[in-house]
Amino acid sequence: MQPKEYVLLLGADQYLRERAFSGAKEAIGLPVWAASEDAVRRLNRTFDTMLSADPKDADSLLRAIRTHAARGWHPRVVVPLNDWTVDSANVVNRTLGLGGLDDTAVTNARNKHAMKLALLTAGVRTPRSRLVQSDEELLDAVEDLGLPVVVKPYDFGGSGGVVLATTREEALAALAESKGVIAQYGAAFNILGDKYLVEQFVDSDDEVSVEVLCGAGRAQVLAVTEKYLSPRPWFAELAHLVPSHRTGDEALTDLAVRACVALGIDRGLAHVEIKFGADGTPWVIEVAARPGGDGIMDQVERAYELNPYRLHVGSYLGVDLLGTVAAAVPVRTSAIAFLKAAPGRILDVLDGKPLPPEVRSVNIAAKPGDLSHAAKNWSTREGLVELEWDELFDAKTPLPVTVAKDLADQIFVTGEAAGA
Repeated sequence: MQPKEYVLLLGADQYLRERAFSGAKEAIGLPVWAASEDAVRRLNRTFDTMLSADPKDADSLLRAIRTHAARGWHPRVVVPLNDWTVDSANVVNRTLGLGGLDDTAVTNARNKHAMKLALLTAGVRTPRSRLVQSDEELLDAVEDLGLPVVVKPYDFGGSGGVVLATTREEALAALAESKGVIAQYGAAFNILGDKYLVEQFVDSDDEVSVEVLCGAGRAQVLAVTEKYLSPRPWFAELAHLVPSHRTGDEALTDLAVRACVALGIDRGLAHVEIKFGADGTPWVIEVAARPGGDGIMDQVERAYELNPYRLHVGSYLGVDLLGTVAAAVPVRTSAIAFLKAAPGRILDVLDGKPLPPEVRSVNIAAKPGDLSHAAKNWSTREGLVELEWDELFDAKTPLPVTVAKDLADQIFVTGEAAGA
């Protein structure tokens, strides 16, 4: 029987990852499959086939893959699209002889403590940090690092459990809050959440993410994304804009490339988060061995007229696309911003009013009766708006946040306060 091949995308059925299907189709003319724990009840008809498997669990995936192999179907490669599937994709790729990242690169990308050690060893500028489990270890770390500090889980994402502390008492409260987030979400995301990182705070609200295509010992920056953060002590991402006015900053892009090389990421897109100190010095905060989330890839595609998932999948297939990335230039500005209702119980949702001309899409996730809380992480959003302008900004613009706030104020009617 002639083998039949497919590309398996893990995490591609996640909301705001849908364009991965089109990118994979552009990368190679093979069927594109995805995986879901219950593909019968959660069938996604975008994909050519849905495996009934947990995309976060390599054993579950291998069982499903082998079932289809008996029918003549074999994966050409397995491609992770979010943090929770980097490890499972790599195990499957290695087990089946399909390539994949080195195990050390996976550890560096998923364990923020290991990541920091690798960056510091390579001379990549990143804040000092300590790994802790208890209140006593936390206070020792504060004594060593000095205040203020940021407390966060060492293996989570989405700004979940990331809290700024300016005093010892706030640090203890931050650790308790971080542990609470892991208790709530850890099992769903299949993470340990048993340790926490205490990190020196880069005192600035200027932050970008750098989307980088990686190769063996080299990498090329595709885009720089401007980030808009919630008020302290949390770090919820309120909006992302592409391209940032910092696009072309060689010190920034060189730092992002060196970070990816230092972690051993040798294929696919990486998402590098960088903050700027008060003196303008860039500091690497985190690196993820997968495309940026929160719809950033869709904004990159609109701004550059290039589907970044094609680059990600193509790289996993062994195609050298760094030259394509180097030649990419933005032709417009695109942004995604998250709708935030005023804190309280949502009494009504008023949709249907005329939208500003720059709006490309709106998605309202909240409904009457829901509670709106302060912006802490991805879980406290009430929807999103995508925006587009036929110009490139030469400075940071407040437009994504102001347009989203104006829309949220029009759409959501809130009542009694729900607390922080």
